[in-house]
Amino acid sequence: MDEFKIESLLDEDLVFLGLEAEDWVDVLRKLSAAAMEKGCVKDTYFDAVLERERLYPTALPTPVMKVAVPHAMERSHVLRPVIVVATLKTPIPFKEMGEGVSDVPVDAVFMLAVNGDKEQLTVLQKLVGMFSDRRAMQRLKDAADPAGMVAAVKENLAG
Repeated sequence: MDEFKIESLLDEDLVFLGLEAEDWVDVLRKLSAAAMEKGCVKDTYFDAVLERERLYPTALPTPVMKVAVPHAMERSHVLRPVIVVATLKTPIPFKEMGEGVSDVPVDAVFMLAVNGDKEQLTVLQKLVGMFSDRRAMQRLKDAADPAGMVAAVKENLAG
């Protein structure tokens, strides 16, 4: 089995509950800056994730909480793999994955900064599985603090 563990990508210091932002670009700016401050990404990461989100939107109209999963195309911007998690104080429109036309009022953002294609695909598959599980999403929504959010994500992604 793969040695790669999604749980190792979570860091309470990079979980933000009730994040306030002007728009989706501001969300990405704030989360990228936090990841950069923690030494996880280079200063080029924000531009890379912004470009990819414009070309290939990542919002999903999932049950309980609508989510976006922004990430960069190139892995060269990542220094240490991490998932930056934020719930938004008020839903912010992101474009829907796949069609890129409809706005999805996103409640939570899971920004991926991982090194390899295989890892990114694994993480995306597990996250999408979690996002489609109504009970798992309710646990994430009910998380009262970063530790609770990390615990809820780990519980849902383990295995």
